[in-house]
Amino acid sequence: MLKQVRGALKTVVAAFVSLLLILAFAAWGVPEMRTFVQRAPLKVGRDAFSAQTIQTEYNRTLNARRRQEGGKFTQEQAVAEGLPDQVVDSIATRSVLRQEAKKMGVAAPMQLVRTYLQSIDQFKNPVTGKFDETTLRSILANNNLTAAQFQSMIQEDLIRDQLIGSVAAGPPVSMPFANALILREIERRKVAYLTITADMAGKPAEPTPDALKSYYEAHKDSFMAPEYRTFTVVEVKASDFAKKIAAPEEELRKAYEANKARLYETPETRTLYQFNYADEAAAKAAADELRNGKPVADIAAEKHMTLKEATFTDISRDAILDKAVADAAFSDKLKDGDVAGPIKGMFGYTVVKLVSVKPAETKSFDEVKDELAKQYTAQDAKKQVFDTVEKIEDGRDTGEPMVKAAEDIGLKPVQYGPVDSASLAPGGGIVPDIPAEVLAEAFKIQEGEESEATALADDAGYFFVQVDEVRPPKLRPYDEVADLVQSRWRAEEQKNRIADAVRHVVDAVRSGKSLSDAASPFNRVALEKILARNASDPAFSPDLVRKIFLASKGDVVAGSAGGSTDAQTIAVIEDIGFARSQIGPGEEEAFARYVGERYNQEILEAYVESLRKEYGVKVNKAALTQIFNEQP
Repeated sequence: MLKQVRGALKTVVAAFVSLLLILAFAAWGVPEMRTFVQRAPLKVGRDAFSAQTIQTEYNRTLNARRRQEGGKFTQEQAVAEGLPDQVVDSIATRSVLRQEAKKMGVAAPMQLVRTYLQSIDQFKNPVTGKFDETTLRSILANNNLTAAQFQSMIQEDLIRDQLIGSVAAGPPVSMPFANALILREIERRKVAYLTITADMAGKPAEPTPDALKSYYEAHKDSFMAPEYRTFTVVEVKASDFAKKIAAPEEELRKAYEANKARLYETPETRTLYQFNYADEAAAKAAADELRNGKPVADIAAEKHMTLKEATFTDISRDAILDKAVADAAFSDKLKDGDVAGPIKGMFGYTVVKLVSVKPAETKSFDEVKDELAKQYTAQDAKKQVFDTVEKIEDGRDTGEPMVKAAEDIGLKPVQYGPVDSASLAPGGGIVPDIPAEVLAEAFKIQEGEESEATALADDAGYFFVQVDEVRPPKLRPYDEVADLVQSRWRAEEQKNRIADAVRHVVDAVRSGKSLSDAASPFNRVALEKILARNASDPAFSPDLVRKIFLASKGDVVAGSAGGSTDAQTIAVIEDIGFARSQIGPGEEEAFARYVGERYNQEILEAYVESLRKEYGVKVNKAALTQIFNEQP
């Protein structure tokens, strides 16, 4: 923990805020398929969110990410990074907080919203330092938001902040608590230790037939044959439909033209220097000096700016808020090295010097044809999956068994089994090709029952399963497991021998002998080691390390050695000390704040999760999959 503290102390507030904004939550099960068309894709308590609402929120998030990535962030990348689930989680979390705030009477008057907006530096005119509505509207336009929508979002955020602040706005932890944490992490213990292995614990005994049968009778639960099941599966997979789909070029061209400007055109960008002046005369003087060869760095220095602050690299026209400046900077007449200005704009007078131009690029239809065909095929295959599932459900609604309903539409059910829950057949052979989620579902329902449509992994499609036969667990005959009985008897006898040797040594130490003296019958001497609380050592299992750090000086403890052997390690705590703290002088209070904020974050996450459970978050996974697979 302390290895990360020094860096964390510098970014405590930023990390805490980001965690408030990006919370990870568990996934929910797939809803009943027969009603998914009629249901809202997302229900949170009394709130129901339509496909259009979710799609709009997703598109806004996706487009923002594309702007950050210079237009190169694809739908496939978004899905791979889990952006759809993040959007749905965000909507659900905002909803439960909004509903809880309303129940508690928490409000944010519009005057508070206006005051908050006017305090944000991004919306201020850099010359006057005052709130600039034109700047705000330009930013909102780039994000496809109206001023009313944005004010509503800010109002909700302020209400949520009040609610969250009441839950997770605790002070830093007390200094005694923080100091105790520091000491706990840097504590070190010096131990003398001896590891007892099987070869040190005496000669193994040989089992008699009666001893083996007695062991078998006493451990019947260990020799049970598992439950076996035979079941029939119907899979509806997108890949099966995709093989039969041909993407018409006419449809692909329509999709290309519809998304050309958004996805396949990279706008012209320019690199330029920009300086703003409050009066025209100063701007004109600077422009003349630049035209006469004065170095840009000198102009920047006169403005108390670094050259980097004056440079805009690969900026697009729509990224320049001031339209007058954008028009001048992107004029076809402006060539590399030319100066434009003074330009009268919303922030005074601007002077621009063009450095370079990166022409616009457009991917041709032929370049993206394969990508479009893949998207078309995937979308059409998904639709056929949903249609097929609905047909099976329609058949079941009329009383047909699931298997018969599937066969009526040309699907071929597959029977598996007998097989246990680990995919093993009687005798131990692996039954291949059973998807893990299918096997798990087959062991959830009773004999003769059918499952609802359940999602395959990676959104590959859906499956139904019918349990045909259940064979309960039963005791395997002794003759069948005789070798296993003997193996386990020997393993237990070895553990007992080692345990007897450990007791002998521990008793000797507690009676006053040193550990080395107690080890002499085994022709061994005690070794010494200094252990940290998170020590990883082949002689000490994590559980034994925990015992060592709970014991007092002079105590003797024993436990498993590290690794998978039956060896036991005996340790005597000889001394307790502390290593050098990685929390430097003067950083203790910052560490206390860090710990307090982490504690508050855990409280907040637990609070939000409890609200989600209280209000109920119901996700129609199939409908959401359809929404996100229709994205271009």
